[in-house]
This record gives sequence, C-alpha cells and structure tokens, in this order.
Amino acid sequence: MQNLPIDFATVNWVYVGVLAVFAFFATVVGNLLSFNHRGLAAILAAVIFAAIFIAWTYFPHGLPLPTRLG
Repeated sequence: MQNLPIDFATVNWVYVGVLAVFAFFATVVGNLLSFNHRGLAAILAAVIFAAIFIAWTYFPHGLPLPTRLG
C-alpha cells in the first residue's frame, strides 16, 4: 500500500468546514436562482462561491475563524 502524500493531522479542518459550508450555500442559491437548470446553476454556484470566498478571505471582518491556508 502506498503512503498518502497528505498528512491529515496538519489539515486545518475548521477552514475546510467553512469552505464546505460556503460551497453548499452557493450551490443552493445557484440552484434556486437558475430554476433547476443544471448548467446555469453550476455557473452561478461558482460565481457565488468565489464572491463569498473573496469576501471571507480579504474583507476585514474581525471574526476569529481562519482566513487563509496554513
């Protein structure tokens, strides 16, 4: 069996969880706005996720959650 190149003990799981919530939220909103058209929903979800990610990472909101990898 090959060793995995990822050390899961060093993964910032809070950051992963926050991004997963953002992706879920973006997907739900994109699907609602596109009236269940899958292609348009995927595009909208990507744009919404990018907007949320940029706001979370670069806006000085002062919350104690992680704002960058590492």
